[in-house]
Amino acid sequence: MAIGQEIQVLNHSFQVPVGNLSKGHIYDILGNNLSSPEITNVTKVEMNSTIKNNTNYTKKHQLLVTGIKAIDFFVPIFEGDKIGIFGGAGVGKTVLMKEIIFNLSKQKENTSAIFIGSGERSREAIELYNDLSESNLMKNSVMYVSRMNENPGARMSIVPVGITAAEYLRDNNKENVLLFIDNIFRFLQAGNEVAASLDKKPSIGGYQATLNTEISQAEQRLFNNENGSITSFQTVFLPMDDLSDPSAVAVFNHLNSSLVLSREISAKNIFPAFDPLVSSSNNVNPEFIGQRHYNAILETKYILQKYKEIEDVMLILGFDELDDESKTIVKKALQLQKFFSQNFYTTEHFTLKSGVFVKLEDTISSVEKILKGQFLDLNPEKFSYIASVDDIKI
Repeated sequence: MAIGQEIQVLNHSFQVPVGNLSKGHIYDILGNNLSSPEITNVTKVEMNSTIKNNTNYTKKHQLLVTGIKAIDFFVPIFEGDKIGIFGGAGVGKTVLMKEIIFNLSKQKENTSAIFIGSGERSREAIELYNDLSESNLMKNSVMYVSRMNENPGARMSIVPVGITAAEYLRDNNKENVLLFIDNIFRFLQAGNEVAASLDKKPSIGGYQATLNTEISQAEQRLFNNENGSITSFQTVFLPMDDLSDPSAVAVFNHLNSSLVLSREISAKNIFPAFDPLVSSSNNVNPEFIGQRHYNAILETKYILQKYKEIEDVMLILGFDELDDESKTIVKKALQLQKFFSQNFYTTEHFTLKSGVFVKLEDTISSVEKILKGQFLDLNPEKFSYIASVDDIKI
């Protein structure tokens, strides 16, 4: 706003394009159709008008298989969950989210996908739109985007705009919705900029005093009810790779599962750079995933944790100086680390390697064979970027 500008009072908040006619398109904060401006007959509702205060929270325990080994094995996802993808700059958060979008959208034909872009690059939104269109998946998807060059009010409001659309599809269309937010940190950062412009005093870490309130207002709207479900995936940028950053902590408190991407693991050429020892999920429970899967997770984490404890000693003394038990742990851990690497469909054009969708049963079976020590004589590199141990060429 500037002195001399004309102001028109509309007596309503942002109008959100919703429903079936909104699918297949990209919208900005004002509800303008960026992909097909000529289409104007889309139903619109006021932002936040779809909030349900008296609702029936239900837990269906229907497993969603992403086809990504590390996620399906370590952090099983169920309908209605909230999943955070944490990581610093350049460790693969957006690439991982795009792969999840593709894999779940291909499986769930009666499920709609909503993508919210808050404060990210225009290029990423355009690439995602083109990729979804080429794969014939955009017909069940809607994108709401506020780019990084837009004002903080737009970057902050685009998240409730997208959530309003998700609630409409769940409650009016009786659909299950996959909601993707990239990046929830930019949403909180925009709130910080708004607070600073209003001369509000900052709180811990320089963030706005309303940090927890703002994230709570968004997160508490994402749940299952008798009409359908909203399953959300949210990328969370970590300033200086710091998991204790107040913004990360505020988001973490609302999640069912957290996927942490590690710069140290990406440096080893392991992608996705998933760190199973830092990541966690409330769903790792034998009642939800079965005793066999639960036991495999516990044993795998035990091996990886022991390897981490041995690693420093091994660097000083060398592998040959370790006792037999430690040598076995090191071999298993290195094989497991390499096994959870995976080629993605969304990176085929620059890796020139075909993406793979791996069944959960194949992943569990492969991990069990590694844990039993069936491949102790093999070089860990043979486990890199394979779908299952049956693909190993001896």
